[in-house]
Amino acid sequence: MATAWEQAYLTLRRRLADGTYPPGSHLREEDLAAQLGVSRTPVREALRRLDAEGWLRVVPNQGAFAADWSQRDIEEIFDLRALLETHAAERAATAPDRSALAVMEAACDEAEASLPGGDLGRLEVISDANVRFHQTLWEMSGQTRCRAILASLAVAPMVLKNFQNFDKAGLRRSLDQHREMVAAIAAGDTAWAGAVMRAHVRAGRAVFLAAMAQRGIGRRAA
Repeated sequence: MATAWEQAYLTLRRRLADGTYPPGSHLREEDLAAQLGVSRTPVREALRRLDAEGWLRVVPNQGAFAADWSQRDIEEIFDLRALLETHAAERAATAPDRSALAVMEAACDEAEASLPGGDLGRLEVISDANVRFHQTLWEMSGQTRCRAILASLAVAPMVLKNFQNFDKAGLRRSLDQHREMVAAIAAGDTAWAGAVMRAHVRAGRAVFLAAMAQRGIGRRAA
């Protein structure tokens, strides 16, 4: 059974994901505790985890604020990911690890089982599997510094929010690219692995920016 803070975490994460708390919202411990029917202690623990995962930012003496990204933020994050994840994929292909590839294939299986992914619950499963897939690839690359930087860029909320922007064909294409990356790394083909990863990240960038444009989000300062 989930503890009080875990229940608070799951509830708050779902509300951040579905837009109940829009980007930039001020989340006060006392208000959240009253909403959830718990004390402030589990709320505080939940906020710490959500802060570490990038769902929000905690400002000392002010409280927590739901994560918000400008177009400039998104462009920079995806451009850096394209460079670094391409490098990680190429390095992973130089020394394929069978156990790591098995984890990546299992993540593919789990995500594909949740297609078409039209509701938030299915998208959460796909998003979590996606994060596991990429993190395993980073670890296989053996690039410690690269992996640390990528962990700060590929934050879980951004991944989930972007999956909400994909249509069914886009989701299918994204997961097919995962399968192709596994094949490229298993074959030890660095050029193939790098090319697929670059296309994968650039496609995600295009989807995210198109959704922002549709919502009328401009180039505000970061």
